[in-house]
Amino acid sequence: MPQKTTSLLTGPILIAATTSFLSVDSLAAQDSWDFVIAPYLLAPSISGTSTLGRLGGDISVDPGDVFRNMEAGGMLRFEGRHHTGYGFALDYAFMNLGNGATSPIGDIRADYKQSIFEAVATYRFGNDSDTFDAYAGVRHWDIDVNLDILTGPAAGNLQRGDNWTDPIVGLRWQRRLNPKWRVLMQGDLGGFGVGSDFTWNLMGGFAYDRWQNTSLFMTYRALGVDYKSGTPGTPSFFEYDTVTQGLLAGVGFRF
Repeated sequence: MPQKTTSLLTGPILIAATTSFLSVDSLAAQDSWDFVIAPYLLAPSISGTSTLGRLGGDISVDPGDVFRNMEAGGMLRFEGRHHTGYGFALDYAFMNLGNGATSPIGDIRADYKQSIFEAVATYRFGNDSDTFDAYAGVRHWDIDVNLDILTGPAAGNLQRGDNWTDPIVGLRWQRRLNPKWRVLMQGDLGGFGVGSDFTWNLMGGFAYDRWQNTSLFMTYRALGVDYKSGTPGTPSFFEYDTVTQGLLAGVGFRF
């Protein structure tokens, strides 16, 4: 099994030293880009199956479990779009869950980490009422499960995980309902045997443009993946076939 293994641009502006280098063209180039940064929260449930070596079973985690056992987490999206319609989007979501439980094999503690990073190129087209963003890029998964069996004949530690990268292609649609409200839907497909066997993403909801440069949004998102590595029936086998879904809410800042 592969061994498990993300930029803040800063730059002091020295006015006296750089004034002669700032041209009208460079300022115009900066003005031709629009950016959105959006921290968000997801109240997810995770369902499916996972196999660690020879030990496998169903996964069922509801939003209450997530918030009760959350040890760390963070979610952030950053988008940029040029006036020509071309642009990019970056999205990162991370959850670290810890839990103690009783199972047929004894008392256990499971530490579960899931991080997902997306990087896509985008192109916007449409009109004042309906806009479409076609996109293509990659979705990188990093999954780590650490299982401590505290009692029983199988007492010990079992750790499995993997990371892989899926190509994805998709489309986002937005309709302006009035000056303040937008409805949006988004979907993509990927994997195709390059990383996972298959991955998909569906999302729909509303955005409220309450202030000139700030919007609130709430959507429902479902993200699925079917991934396997190693040889079934051996200690190296790892399977992760799940759907993560739930309400997503956040705030977007435009600049």
